[in-house]
Amino acid sequence: METICKIHQPGKMTLGIEFPLDNDWSLEGERKRNLEGRPFGIPDVSQHSKYAKLADELGFAALWMREVPVYDPNFGDGAQLFDTLSYLGYLSGITNSILLGTAAIVLPLHDPLQLAKATATIENLSQGRFLFGVGLGDRPIEFPLFGYDFETRAERFVLNHKIVNEAWKDKSELNLYYEGLSNAIQIYPKPKTDIPWVLAGRAQQNLDWIAQNVQGWFNYPREVEQTREMVIDWKNALYDNNQAAKPYITAFHLNLLKDPNAPFKTQRFGGSVGINNLLELFKQYEESGVNHLAIHLRKSETPIDEAMKLIAEKVLPHFSITENKKTEQFI
Repeated sequence: METICKIHQPGKMTLGIEFPLDNDWSLEGERKRNLEGRPFGIPDVSQHSKYAKLADELGFAALWMREVPVYDPNFGDGAQLFDTLSYLGYLSGITNSILLGTAAIVLPLHDPLQLAKATATIENLSQGRFLFGVGLGDRPIEFPLFGYDFETRAERFVLNHKIVNEAWKDKSELNLYYEGLSNAIQIYPKPKTDIPWVLAGRAQQNLDWIAQNVQGWFNYPREVEQTREMVIDWKNALYDNNQAAKPYITAFHLNLLKDPNAPFKTQRFGGSVGINNLLELFKQYEESGVNHLAIHLRKSETPIDEAMKLIAEKVLPHFSITENKKTEQFI
């Protein structure tokens, strides 16, 4: 698929940025959040347009965002605050080349026909820059609020995957899934390019199903050696199912320290490090087989815009499939 190729070149790793674009989990960010009276996990999105444009202009490969339908204080997570699909439509209009990915839409919580229309709309508006990342959902409180059963979400996940794929076809046969429906009924717009499915986690599916049905696997952040083992499992599953190479994607929670020479220190889902040691660390992930790494900056003690510029200057050129021609003017 042409779109997935923009973040995937076998043997190479590309870099993306993960929303929300704030640093609320740093000491300074926590202080600011408390002063503003925001609940834990509700981000500061006051600079979101500026930072999204900057990520695009600096040459990062993708912007990723999650869907959190309902804020639950027990989880303390509001993602990027805005509705994911509406926000992607907005971002498609203010960015030019960066891919726009979901990691992930809670697939069982959506009506598949509405979702097929919304995602095809984003693909059209962004001119083929959309990566459709989906997940199973792990918050029991959400499902009854939307009228669905939590325990059967894995079956609904598979069914919705089939219906969305069918709805995207030029001549959909939705009557296969809706009794009594005329096969003349169609969902428009149709995608202009093939929309890549990216699965976040496993969605209670085995690796054979994942290898056969999605175009990329977005797995949870792990240390390098654990990541290497996951990549081997992924490649074996692709081989066993006669599939071409598909990207292994993961995230990294980066605390970019103000001391440029600070050594790497492991933390949950990532770690802290100075900019001068970041390239070596990311090279280890590339060598482990990661094809795309989404950088999460909520813990960064270096402000978001400064952190992105430093990474674009010192690190990003080593992980770009195509030459980055836009970096120098922002440094």
